[in-house]
Amino acid sequence: MRLTNVLSGLTAVVFLLGAADAAIAKGDPERGKQLARDCFACHGPDGNSPSPVNPKIGGQHERYIFIALKQYLEGSRKRSLMTGSVLGKTEQELEDIAAYYAAQPGYLSRREIRARKREGVPAEQQGGPQGGGPPQGGGAQQPKFDHSDQIAKYNSMLAQAVYDAGQISAKVGESVCAAITGDVAVDSDNDGLADAYDAVPNDAGEFVTDVSGDGYFEICNIQQFEAIGALGTGEGTSTTLDRTIRMTRSYQVVRNLDASSIENFEPIGDCGPEGNCMITFDRFGFQGTVDGQGHVIRGLRVSKPGGGGVGLFGVLGQSGTVRNVVLEDAAVVGRGGVGMLVGSNFGIVYQNSAQGEAAGELAVGGLVGGSAGFVAFSESTGIVSGNQAIGGLVGDMRGAVYFSHANMEVAASRGMGGLVGLNTFGFILSSYAEGSIIGSNDVGGLVGMNTDGKVRNSYATNTVEGDGNNIGGLVGFHSLGDVRNSYATGSVTGADTVGGLVGRNNGIVKRSFAAGAVTSTGASGGISGATVEGEEIKSYWSAAAQTKDAIDLAKLSGNQTGWSPDQPPVGDLIDYFCDSNGNGFIDPEERSPDNYVWDFGSSSEPPSIRCAAKAGAQQG
Repeated sequence: MRLTNVLSGLTAVVFLLGAADAAIAKGDPERGKQLARDCFACHGPDGNSPSPVNPKIGGQHERYIFIALKQYLEGSRKRSLMTGSVLGKTEQELEDIAAYYAAQPGYLSRREIRARKREGVPAEQQGGPQGGGPPQGGGAQQPKFDHSDQIAKYNSMLAQAVYDAGQISAKVGESVCAAITGDVAVDSDNDGLADAYDAVPNDAGEFVTDVSGDGYFEICNIQQFEAIGALGTGEGTSTTLDRTIRMTRSYQVVRNLDASSIENFEPIGDCGPEGNCMITFDRFGFQGTVDGQGHVIRGLRVSKPGGGGVGLFGVLGQSGTVRNVVLEDAAVVGRGGVGMLVGSNFGIVYQNSAQGEAAGELAVGGLVGGSAGFVAFSESTGIVSGNQAIGGLVGDMRGAVYFSHANMEVAASRGMGGLVGLNTFGFILSSYAEGSIIGSNDVGGLVGMNTDGKVRNSYATNTVEGDGNNIGGLVGFHSLGDVRNSYATGSVTGADTVGGLVGRNNGIVKRSFAAGAVTSTGASGGISGATVEGEEIKSYWSAAAQTKDAIDLAKLSGNQTGWSPDQPPVGDLIDYFCDSNGNGFIDPEERSPDNYVWDFGSSSEPPSIRCAAKAGAQQG
């Protein structure tokens, strides 16, 4: 949870509440502690943020905090990183959270932390300028979020996606489209779809057909595609085909589509009558299946500068799947939840690619804007820009990305990454990013902000530039998260807290390396620019980083590092071997030296990762 600029504009409000109101605590700190766990990654357990970019709220006035939280909930304060954290909470729960943080000791010096330690004060109450938890030198704070259930869910979603993709026995040829004839200026059934695009032009209760009888309705033109959501919604038009039916069907694209004929495409699925997905979630999203069959949709244009949930699919619901769609020359503009393919994703995005531009304010990604769902074997290329939570593939994520790739120019202010802008409780597996990243604070080659998220078997080769704090070749701001078996090779430049792999490390970095040059006028390091209650285990950095203790990475060996030992290990197998079938386990047949995560190859190149698959390649 983030309370950036929580103080601005509130002084007069708190003053007017009066002394009596300020003296009465309306919240329960014990309940508040449980409710505030989502906040710990960014603000620390005691409200003393591990990053100087975030305000310190420990010991702050209770009503101060409550009013700020309420304003984020109501939308009068615009900060996407905060709004999602307070979403769905009652006013009493906000009171409890405010009471908890108000009861914390506030800012403590390191001398005070050491004194409290000597006095036996519990670690979570020790506070300090770099956040709560164990005192300096006491090891990394362990993630508060149990990922095991989530990872099992993602693996199940992958298995489901692979299974579903194999259920279509054969592609349907575009010959099925020959029956669609008529005048582009005539709409015989007045359903808003001209006869030239309507497969059933004399029936206002249908617009597509399933000629093959395989359960998938054929899409022959971009107008039919748009009609999945927009049929009968135009002025003076109507349809007897219920929207719920249209939005839960299965469709297949049978030929390449030219989207340039629609000046401003209406996204399939939306955020409801009020246009607020933070309230409606996926209720108005597409819950069916679209299989693009590898066909290209070219020239998509979507412009909703003030809207949320903007893309070819505005909102993809939990039951929804989009697969095998190829976008070329797309240009998508919105405010929040903006992506060329999907604006807000709660479902499965599998084996898709997008090339073009995406722009917005918050939660903007090259492929997907905001994602609480699953993205696998997908890629994006082009340009993505915005303010906060901006990513080459996904902007703001609480889901997972598997075996995916982005080659994007990413430009933003804060919380931006080559693959994912903001990763909260999410899981990134066997994925990578190329291109260039330019921003201010919390900038990473792969992930901008990794808060209690996992990154495994992934890498970044892009150049990373930031004019502020927390700039990293792989991750900019790493809090309570876990990075393993990963590397970054691009150059990293920033003002302060700049690292070859991680800008600010308040988590775990294990079995990883950085090979790019690091340039900073402030704190910097080969692996981390600053380590705050974090750990760096069996990780290395190149002489190119121009820091002490650097080594020649090409001379590393599997036995020397322990990453790929001659004798296969018997424990922690997921750290050593690729999970080739994606079931979440290392099966007996996967426990062989040629399936080690790390390939040390020749002595002239740094180690590489075997299981960071190219996007679009079917998993074996």
